[in-house]
Order: sequence, then structure tokens, then C-alpha cells
Amino acid sequence: MNRAWSFAVVPYLASTVLATSFASPAFAQGAPAPAASSAAPAPAPAPAAAAPAPAPAAPAAAPVSSENRAMAETLFFTGRGLMEAGRYEQACEKFGESYRLDPAAGTLLNLAVCHVKVGKIASAWGEFKQAYFDAKKAGREDRMKLAQEHIDALEPDLPYMTIKVPSNVKVPGLEVVRNGSVLTQGGWDAELPVDPGTVEIVTRAPGYKPKTKKVAIEKKQHLEVTIEPLEKAPVPVVRITDPGWSVTRKVGFGLMGLGLVGLGVGGYFGYRVTQEKADSDKLCPVFDGERRCTTAGVGKMDDARRDAWISNIGIGLGLASAAVGTYLFIRGGNTTPTTTDTAPKSVASSLKWSIGPTRDGVAGVLVGAF
Repeated sequence: MNRAWSFAVVPYLASTVLATSFASPAFAQGAPAPAASSAAPAPAPAPAAAAPAPAPAAPAAAPVSSENRAMAETLFFTGRGLMEAGRYEQACEKFGESYRLDPAAGTLLNLAVCHVKVGKIASAWGEFKQAYFDAKKAGREDRMKLAQEHIDALEPDLPYMTIKVPSNVKVPGLEVVRNGSVLTQGGWDAELPVDPGTVEIVTRAPGYKPKTKKVAIEKKQHLEVTIEPLEKAPVPVVRITDPGWSVTRKVGFGLMGLGLVGLGVGGYFGYRVTQEKADSDKLCPVFDGERRCTTAGVGKMDDARRDAWISNIGIGLGLASAAVGTYLFIRGGNTTPTTTDTAPKSVASSLKWSIGPTRDGVAGVLVGAF
């Protein structure tokens, strides 16, 4: 079938589906009514990347609740109105949600036609394939014929993409995501249909940086895309520091030590004052009720006065410093444990030693990526 013929038939078939499936999906349940009206719930549509061969039979779907059926019917007719208004992107969203709530065959056909309108021919092709198998299972030859005509019209224009995953790229947990859908390992290195346009391919794996690639593909094109090796993600090397004294506590401890020094100095000079006073008294005897000092006695008395002044200052400063230091030491507390994350850019260039003091001595840490 040539491309011109396929372009001619698709609009006609699309109008056929729209004309014959206007009946409500719920209303069509259990009745041989309009050709493309919704029938009993059918299995979920095959993904666009599925192979042409039918998938294994899926287990029977759970019964659809009345609430879901009502929402699905409302969304179905909303989608029909949007289609008639030419708002195809929004219409496809409504049909898709309607089909998720109540997988009726008529909704699936309308969703496929909508995808044709927005150029997602691979998605539409997969949905028509699913509709064909559903119709075959239900014995609806009219729908089988309609779906097959669409399939035949779309297949010549389908683009195909092969995502090659070399062995050196395959790491544990590798995932290949194509346009938001995870492509399992069975889909690697296989030629699969894809919607024309820009295709986003994301590769990711635990412990590696995800990589995104966008490629453009056109109708009828067969394209191969090779996945590149992933780059190791930075390995956080966590160094936990032991809790220690805070700066406030350290300052307080220093002031306490300074206060002890001041008290020591004051005490020392106070002791010297007593000695110098005793020496001065010996050199300054009392005669007839009057103290008379020699030159040496006067010198000892002056030394005693000087040392007494130094002692008073030392003891005063020592007491004040010790008091403030004790307050700060008590209120300062300890620091909380901290962690340091190191994110090396490469293994070869980031290995280094880090050595520092700890409470118990000295600790060394090797930082790097392995």
C-alpha cells in the first residue's frame, strides 16, 4: 500500500469511527448495537512498542464500579466534543483516562483515531492492534475489519527505532526509559515502532549519573541509537566529628585558667608583703613611742606597699576572671556532631588523605571514590 493511499484512507476511517461510536460506552454494554459503540470492558491496550504478534491472554479484568463507569462515560463524551472542536491533544487525554477507568472497546477505537490526528501513529497502531484482538475475541467482525484497515493504513508509515545497549554499558540495575516508559531488557537491541518526532531516551542505574538523549525520527525511518556508558555518581564520604567543647566553653576555660594565674600572682605578692612588712618592722624600731626607720627600713616599707598593690590587682582580676570563666564554661556546653560530605569528581584525581586531631589523638581519613 503506497503512502498516498494510506493518507487517503485514514481520514475516511477516522470519520467512520466517530460516526458509528457516538453511543455511550456504558449503553453499548451487552447489546449488539452500533458498530463502534463501546462494548464490554476489554483488556488494556497494547503499548505502541509491542510486536505485531498478539500478546498472551491477560487475566480477566476486575469488575468496573458504577462510579468509575459514570466518570468514564462523562470523559468519553467530553473527549468526543473536544475531537469535534479540533482540540485533539485534550481529547486524547480524556479518552485515555476514560479507557483507564472503564476499558471499553469503543473508547479504545476513539483513542486510536485521536492519536492518528496528533501524529502518534505508532501509539494508534498499537491501539488498533489491541482493538482488533478484542473484536476477534468478542466475535465482532465489523470492528475487526475497521481495525485492520487502520492497521494496514498506518504500517507503511511507522518509524522504527533500535536502542542498542553494548555489554560495557550493562551495569546492575540499568534502566532504559523511552518517552517516559521503561523499556525492559527484552526490548533492548530490538527494532520497535515509535511515534515520529522527538524521542527522549533516559538511561539510569543506581550509583550512576542519569543520562538523557533526545533524537528526532521521521515517518518510515529506521534509526539505531547506541546507549553510552554511564558516569559514576559522586560517592559521598561522610566524616563524623566527635562532639567537643564549644567556643564559649573554651573561652570560659581560658578565663578560668587566667583567673587562677591572677590569684597565684596575687597570693605570691601578698606573701612577699608579709615578709617585707616583717623586715621593715625590724629595721624601724620604736623608741619613746616613735618609730624610727633606717634607710633600709624605709626601702622595705616601700617594697611592701608596691607588692601589696600588685597583690590586690592580681587577686581582684583573678577572682573576676575565674567567675566569668566558670559561668561561660558551664553555659557553653559541647558542640553537636557534624558531618562532611565530599563529592569527588573522578577516582584518579580525588584520592587524598585528611589528618586532624581528635579527642583520643590523631585520626586520618582517606577521601575518594571507589
